[in-house]
Amino acid sequence: MDLAVLLAVVALMAFGVTWLLVNRALSLQTKQLQKERLKSRVGLASQYTTESRRYSTCWWCTLGRVIGTKNRTELEKTQQLLVSAGFRDENHIGGYFFIKYTAILCTLLVMLSLWSWYGLRLEWVILAPIVVMLLPERVLIYLGNRRLAEISTHLPDFLDMCNICMNAGLSYLVAIKRVSAELKELHPEICFEFEYLLDQIQIGVPRIDALRQFAQRNPTKDIQNLVQVLIQNEKLGSSISEALSEFSRRMYQTREQLLEEKAAKTSAKMAVVIMPFLMLPYLILLVGERMVLLGRGF
Repeated sequence: MDLAVLLAVVALMAFGVTWLLVNRALSLQTKQLQKERLKSRVGLASQYTTESRRYSTCWWCTLGRVIGTKNRTELEKTQQLLVSAGFRDENHIGGYFFIKYTAILCTLLVMLSLWSWYGLRLEWVILAPIVVMLLPERVLIYLGNRRLAEISTHLPDFLDMCNICMNAGLSYLVAIKRVSAELKELHPEICFEFEYLLDQIQIGVPRIDALRQFAQRNPTKDIQNLVQVLIQNEKLGSSISEALSEFSRRMYQTREQLLEEKAAKTSAKMAVVIMPFLMLPYLILLVGERMVLLGRGF
């Protein structure tokens, strides 16, 4: 019991001292970096005001950036996982590290308390924090895969609507903007990604660079193929409407083939499930008569 109380007191003191020391300095530094970054982008002064207010209230995000990893490769990997899962704000990475390490610390304190008071096995005391340490990343991967699958599912419908707008005389950028506004309530994720793509192009990012960043934020096969089609069209100047129509048609054909393959495999999978139930009556019929005759012989 004394060990658990001592660990809890030390953890609270370390938490408070760390927050008091780094909060003010990192707050000023990060605000300045945010200001310089947003000043370089046209028309985003209001966004800076919003983000600066949000930062001033998110002290735990600042603390998370301090206690988080400093390895650039790991930071980029974590940022990519957060973006794929739909957490795009820069403060989210700090919040992720804060939640992760706070959960590990709380789990460790709880397991040490149980070990001290109730004699819990030491293996569980060691295993529980390790599981909690690995769990947040797996949750991010699951959320990212679900979000990317949702985007891939809605992509053909989005492109068909864009193709209809372009056939009506709109350019493909205006068509994307119009369809994003119309489908925002039905398909918010894919509409947000395309709207972000349009914002990048409008503030001066080259179209090819914006499309490549779009593919990096959404690392799915369909999105990457779409970006390749658009980049090729940007370089060659061919008809975007025909390219998108052909791309959408290929996507529908690919999905139809996948559904046919799944339907063909269903019978084989059902056979594995049904076979035990069929074998038992067959064995009863096959062996039952022999057992009856053997019983009558005695």
